[in-house]
Amino acid sequence: MKKQPILAICYDFDKTLSPEDMQAQGYIQSIEYEVADFWKESNKLASDNDMDQNLAYMYMMRDKSRGKVLFTKETLRQDGGKVRLFPGVSTWFDRINEYGKSKGVIVEHYIISSGLKEMIEGTEVAKEFKKIYASSFYYNDAGEAVWPAQVVNYTNKTQFLF
Repeated sequence: MKKQPILAICYDFDKTLSPEDMQAQGYIQSIEYEVADFWKESNKLASDNDMDQNLAYMYMMRDKSRGKVLFTKETLRQDGGKVRLFPGVSTWFDRINEYGKSKGVIVEHYIISSGLKEMIEGTEVAKEFKKIYASSFYYNDAGEAVWPAQVVNYTNKTQFLF
């Protein structure tokens, strides 16, 4: 039997599959911030400290959660469960997989995102992805996020294609 070709589709997440940044769909509000204020402060932190913007937002998330919400892998996944998707996204994968099958192609789906892997893993479509490449945290023995383990920014996204 002839081996079927594989077609890989790579997606960003925020404002590609979802209309808003994932952090702005519950997490930022849970730490008692207005969304615009959170991003303004995060961007200022990055600018003032010659810091990567993604590392700055990850720092802000961890720092500003203290005393307000648990900042664990599980709570981030729960926040991911609240993320809204564009209309049609939840059915897209079955539709395109079936189309690929009708053309003799295996379709694989990947995420390459500056957003948080843990939150993406909590979304209703996480199971559709063969691999999720996204920013993530290192967790201590208590399960709390303590440091960025991986950061995916706008310039290093292409490395995940190889």
